[in-house]
This record gives sequence, C-alpha cells and structure tokens, in this order.
Amino acid sequence: MILDDKLMKYVLFQKRTVQEVKLKCQSLGFTEEYIEEIIAYLIENGYLDDDLYTMKYILNVMKLKKKSIQEIRFDLLRRGINESIIEKYITKELKEYEIKVAIELAKKKYKACEDFLKVKKYLAGKGYSREVINKVIDSLKEISDNNIERF
Repeated sequence: MILDDKLMKYVLFQKRTVQEVKLKCQSLGFTEEYIEEIIAYLIENGYLDDDLYTMKYILNVMKLKKKSIQEIRFDLLRRGINESIIEKYITKELKEYEIKVAIELAKKKYKACEDFLKVKKYLAGKGYSREVINKVIDSLKEISDNNIERF
C-alpha cells in the first residue's frame, strides 16, 4: 500500500484520532475501501490509537488548560472518540483537578464582580456541573468570609 504524502504529513505532524484521519482521507478524495485499508494500516503500525490519544489529551489539559470535564468530553467527542473510551479516563484525579480549576476561575471572577450569582453563571457557562459549582461557591463563601485578600 502506498500512502499519500499529504496524509502521512498530517498523521505525523501531531497525534490524530481515527475520525480525524478518515475525514482527511475523504477530503483527499480516497474511496471508502481505501480509507479502511489506510486506517487499519495506521492502527496496526501504531500511528493511530484513540485510547492513547484520549489519555494524552486529558493529561495535556490537566497540565496546560483550565477546562471542565464537560468541555474535555465535548472536545474528545468532536474529534470522534468513543464515549466509552472517554469514560475510562474520567478518574477521581480528573474530578479533583476540575474542582481545583473551578475554584481558581471562581476566585478570579469573584474578585472582578463580587457577586456569587454571576460566578455561578460563569462556571455553568464553562460547562461545570451543578455539583461542582455548589462545592466551589461554598468554598468561595468560606474564603470570602475569612478575607477575600487571601486569594
């Protein structure tokens, strides 16, 4: 099998999901049969692995970005990752990270507006669950009662 140079550059440039590669192949005008051969070859040779992609994506988000679990889930679903793979990586550690990040965001927002309702709406807009928002607001109220400058 001969792989197109554009496709190999696309795959090698950064990690991709199976869905992303399928879409790229379609845009290059490959037939469905040929696309399936390419995908099988890339998976077999370790170029594509949605499980590994999901794990690395979540680790990168935890290191570099401030996202809710819901935002992470939507990003991965948009990239064609199966829900069962995503659920496997939503761990206790990720949930603790989410609360920590939500508290950081809430502190910044509260300093700007000093309104708990606006902070709740802000966090909801970022995709945080009601449970996380309530924990964060309780924590924020406790801190603000003591002294907001301690942030």
